[in-house]
Amino acid sequence: MAKSIKASLILLILTFTALYAKSGYDYYHYGNSGSSYKKLNKTAISKIAKAEVKKLTMAKKIPKSWKSIPISKIKKFNSNDWIVSFNNLKIKDKSKRDLYIFVSIYGRVKGANYTGQ
Repeated sequence: MAKSIKASLILLILTFTALYAKSGYDYYHYGNSGSSYKKLNKTAISKIAKAEVKKLTMAKKIPKSWKSIPISKIKKFNSNDWIVSFNNLKIKDKSKRDLYIFVSIYGRVKGANYTGQ
């Protein structure tokens, strides 16, 4: 009986650990220390946007053909955000050929859509 209680307790702890684990990008990998954020350069922002496209394809939120599409344009949207755009000519629906990934200057993905707004 004690073994089943211990096993249940361990299972409960692991479940809560998985539920409350931090999701997002590793700021150490992209050049930020985690405690004092630095503004990222265009290269780091493009890596984050490509990772987001990969994540969206793996989650089946966008077609797999997006995974191999290179960045078509990257520009500053305002003083705090970047817009990274991808153009996929394999998509038949013309309104969904352009994918926009919005990334803050600190590397946080703020969203993605087909309109750019």
